[in-house]
Amino acid sequence: MRPPWARHRRPLVLPGPPSQASSTDPVCLVHIVRKVNGLSWLQGFADALRAHPPGTDHELVLAMKGFSSPGQARPYLDEVADLAPEALFFEDRGFDLGTYFAVARRLRRHRYCFVKCQCRPLVDGWLAKLDAALDRPGVGQAGSTGSWASLHSWLMYSTGLPSAYRSLLPPRQAVREVIAAMQVEQGVIEQPSAAHSIRMRLRTLPNVPEELLGFRPFPAPHMRLTAFVITHAALSELRLFEIHAKGDTLALESGRQSLTAQLQRMGCTSLVVDRAGSVYEPEQWHRSRTFMQGDQEGLLVAENHTLCYSEGDLARRRFLSSSAWGSFADPAAPREDSLDAALRAA
Repeated sequence: MRPPWARHRRPLVLPGPPSQASSTDPVCLVHIVRKVNGLSWLQGFADALRAHPPGTDHELVLAMKGFSSPGQARPYLDEVADLAPEALFFEDRGFDLGTYFAVARRLRRHRYCFVKCQCRPLVDGWLAKLDAALDRPGVGQAGSTGSWASLHSWLMYSTGLPSAYRSLLPPRQAVREVIAAMQVEQGVIEQPSAAHSIRMRLRTLPNVPEELLGFRPFPAPHMRLTAFVITHAALSELRLFEIHAKGDTLALESGRQSLTAQLQRMGCTSLVVDRAGSVYEPEQWHRSRTFMQGDQEGLLVAENHTLCYSEGDLARRRFLSSSAWGSFADPAAPREDSLDAALRAA
């Protein structure tokens, strides 16, 4: 019997891989392009792809969201004509994870590398490193970042209830100030206010039952679905559902029914891959120094969350690192240079 918060979710069954699919087929590299983001976001990804070749045969697919016609997308496609992409068109609704599933349903390739709009490869051979990790025995997926953060423990901490985060994070008022500063920097709010804080709490009240019961307490290892590789066969065996709300994405990324958790129950592990190509099991992810740890010097693919950490002061880094890794947090003091320079320039 499904819990109350999941009853509205419609199951999504992907067709199995075609019989002619082979492990020697090129990786299907799927990048999401939203019209609302403008041309510069695609230019940033394309420039990074040219500067840091994937290092393995691949088929570039652009999931074009929000374009009324191929003609409207022409300036975007002309910008990346040298990369010979295939363009697929979708309405700009839902979230990235739902678009990944739609691409897999339409193309049915052997394996995919899904990368979000904000992603920027940082080293040559980045896709080859991810692909090699996926080829290891017993691996269900491999990605550039993972985390132990828990939405359950965060809710308990933020409401003053007993939580693993109580002994790991600073006092709540200090955390509120750090979060408010990040929201101002990202343009979410113009300035911190009690009214905004109250509105946000009221808006998220309907999510409380699932956040308490549908997510594990800290540590809750999960692959972050920003840049990761997975086979079609593995995707088609998972219990998926249609993605209509942010909570749907969170459930499949870090909830009890996340891709990571389902693969683990199937006997498959999830590996984080660093810029040198070294791989890390979930219990060792913090040692990869790829996500909110150190100066993220192991990072393979940058994106907006890694940028938020790299551009933060030490107080922000301590909060973010502790949220992700608890007592294993090891944030470094900010430096003038950053591994996320490519993303910031874009």
